[in-house]
Amino acid sequence: MSSPKVAVRRRPKDRKEQILEAARTLIVERGYRNVSMAQIAEEVGITAGALYRHFSNKAVLLGAVIGSSFDDVTPAVVADESLADVVAESCTYIVGRRDVGALWWREARNLPEEMRDELRDRLRAINRRHADLIRCQRPDLEESSAEVLAWGVQSILASPGFHSSKLPLPEFAALLTQACLAVCAAEVSPPRPMPERRPSRLMPVSKREALLGHAVELFGENGYEATGLDEIGASAGVTGPNLYSYFESKADILQAAIERGTSALWLLLHSVLRENDDPRRALVALVGGYVRLTVDKTILTSLLLAEQASLTDVVRARQREYVAEWTALLRASRPRLDETSARILVHTALGLIHVMPRIEHLQANASFSVDLTAMATAVLLSD
Repeated sequence: MSSPKVAVRRRPKDRKEQILEAARTLIVERGYRNVSMAQIAEEVGITAGALYRHFSNKAVLLGAVIGSSFDDVTPAVVADESLADVVAESCTYIVGRRDVGALWWREARNLPEEMRDELRDRLRAINRRHADLIRCQRPDLEESSAEVLAWGVQSILASPGFHSSKLPLPEFAALLTQACLAVCAAEVSPPRPMPERRPSRLMPVSKREALLGHAVELFGENGYEATGLDEIGASAGVTGPNLYSYFESKADILQAAIERGTSALWLLLHSVLRENDDPRRALVALVGGYVRLTVDKTILTSLLLAEQASLTDVVRARQREYVAEWTALLRASRPRLDETSARILVHTALGLIHVMPRIEHLQANASFSVDLTAMATAVLLSD
């Protein structure tokens, strides 16, 4: 009698794609630093050793995940294809895969420098493609201005990853497409050199305030999880047990920084409402004020983008209340907008304001704040 045949378990042909999909889902849900290779392997149903045969380490896997998301939103080079067609195609994809923006803007700092530079080059190539299409539509536009508007488009494409408001996919895609095209039509100024500024050498006398100021900078540069309490103390000249007389933990510093930024935002809102009797003018003023606070780093927009997992339920509730104020002003300015569409447009404008200051070379232009205000206003108020 012949012995029974043993079934051979073969690897699925799409195993690599399964790994990328599982890694993408877990990293978006939990954050890169809170996900292990073992967890990703378990999600796929393979051993950790099998996973390492495909990706040598977690950073390489993250780079592949981000790179695959770039592939999906890169405009195809098609002869005679219009800006509107390319933008509509990208928006249709994005509303179905909202995590693309979150992956890059939240997690790229965890990549090795060489890999990060390579992906940044790809992002710039996407920008050039969008900029060329914008100039085809607006031939009198300077190349530098087209670049700024193209970054605006890419910021809008990232924005769905930073909120959870929903619409049916065709309506959502149409709304984002309209926002992108409104940004492409915005008037921006020719670039101007920044006036020379002497670096400030003054620090607050209060050690608590000095710690808070340095923490805001370090959280913005390195992220909350990657910043240690001792590192914050050393930068402010406060070490050892003295550090704990001001803040019990890093979480306490984060909470204080968020409360400071939240207070600034609400003070801005009350000032705008007090000084305006027309909702449209109030909304334009609110956008301008928010841009100034963001560019001056008064509010921790990097945390709003990258550290949602570190925020408390109370902080998230306050964020929703603040967005509701913008939404109410927008609906008063454009009464035909429904509540959900208005809220998504607000999140889209805020995403634009949060992302673009992180593109460092844009801030070398003295017109940057004015341009950013014009672009965010176009998102909100272009019918």
